[in-house]
Amino acid sequence: MPTKLLHLLSFLGKAACLALTVAGPLSGTPIGLTVFAAASLLKDAVNHFGDLADDGKPNDSFKP
Repeated sequence: MPTKLLHLLSFLGKAACLALTVAGPLSGTPIGLTVFAAASLLKDAVNHFGDLADDGKPNDSFKP
């Protein structure tokens, strides 16, 4: 599976997980699960945008 597709699917899965824990049928789950899902999604977003800001190319050169 190409790396870009894997990153995109991971991001979409984490976003869906966060949406389900906040407003979906899984709402009311423990706060720790919601915080974990939000932090995981935020980490991926920061890594992606940091990579683009680093040298303008999505080449995994950004390492926080």
